[in-house]
Amino acid sequence: MNNKFLTGLATALMTTVGTTTLIGVSLQSSQASNTIDQVDQIGVGTLVGQEISDFQRPNVVSFGPIQPDSTSETASKQIATLYVHPWQSQLAVTLRIRQIPVLTFLGSKAELAALREQGNDIDPTKIESKAIDRAKAFAKRLNELDNDNTFKAENLSVTLNPDKTHSIKLNSEELIKLDKGVILSDTTRNKAIDALQATNRLRRLMGNAPPLTAVVNPNQPRNNESGLASVRPVTSRRKGMASWYGPGFHGRLTANGERYNQNGLTAAHKTLPFGTQVRVTNLRNGRSVIVRINDRGPFVGGRVIDLSKGAASVIGLVSSGVAPVQLEILGR
Repeated sequence: MNNKFLTGLATALMTTVGTTTLIGVSLQSSQASNTIDQVDQIGVGTLVGQEISDFQRPNVVSFGPIQPDSTSETASKQIATLYVHPWQSQLAVTLRIRQIPVLTFLGSKAELAALREQGNDIDPTKIESKAIDRAKAFAKRLNELDNDNTFKAENLSVTLNPDKTHSIKLNSEELIKLDKGVILSDTTRNKAIDALQATNRLRRLMGNAPPLTAVVNPNQPRNNESGLASVRPVTSRRKGMASWYGPGFHGRLTANGERYNQNGLTAAHKTLPFGTQVRVTNLRNGRSVIVRINDRGPFVGGRVIDLSKGAASVIGLVSSGVAPVQLEILGR
C-alpha cells in the first residue's frame, strides 16, 4: 500500500464520522526499528505515515459518547477503539478493548478499492460499509456500558444460534452476532472456541469477570440442565512457570512460518504440536486465556510456556514477567 493512500486515509479519518467524537490515525512503519515504541508514545490523533500489514498497527479510530465539549483527553479515556486496515486485500476494522484485540469486522475488496480510488481526498463516509457501521455501533455500545454503573461483566455470555452462528449477549440483549462478517482477531478457525474466547476477553477487560468454559446451546439436550455445551475437552493438565516475549520478536517468523504478532493470543511451547489450543490460567489471580501454539520455546530452564504480549496482558503477566500457571491442553 502506498504512502499517498495512507496519508489521504489519515486525513479523512481525522474528521467527525456519524456519532464519533474523535477520530485519529496511527500507522506502523516497516522501516524504522523503533516505530512500535514511538506509536505507543505518540498516542491517538497523531499520524505516522507508513505502510502496514494485517493487524500490525492499523488505522486507529476512537469512539465515545457525543459531548459538546469533547476533547482528545475525553475520547482517549474510552475503552473501545477501532482500527481500520486492509486484511487479505479487503477492508477490515479491528475492535480493541484497552488495546487488546477482540473482534475484527470484515468488509469487501470493493470497499477497500473504493477508498484507494479517492486518492488524497479519502472519506470513508462516501462508501457504504456494513463492517464500519457494525464496528462503530458495537464500540459505541461497549463504551456506554463502561460508563453504566449497573453493568456487570458477569452477565456477558455467548450463545449458539440455530443457524450455527454465535451471539455475545448481555443478559437477554444481543450485543453482537458472530457471523461470517465478524471474526476473532486472532482466529483459531474454530467458531465455538473463537466465540468463547471473544466473550471471555470482554468479561475480563470490562470487569475482571471469571472466564466461561462453555457456550450456551439452548437446543442441545443436557443431563445437568445447565444450558451449557462444552467447547473442547481438556486432554491433560500441567503446571509450571510462564513468561512472555514481545517487541524484540514482533514481525519475525515463528517456528511454524507465521509472522509473530505480539498483540495476538499465541504462545511458544517446546513440544506441543503447532495449532494446539491451550488454556493458560495465572495461578496468582485466576485469570485465563486460550492461546494457540505457533512457536518453539521457552529456552530458559524452569519455564513451561512463553506467551505473546497480548496473551500475557489478558492474564496480568506483563508487569511481573513470569508467574505460576496451569496449562490445560484442549482436544480437537
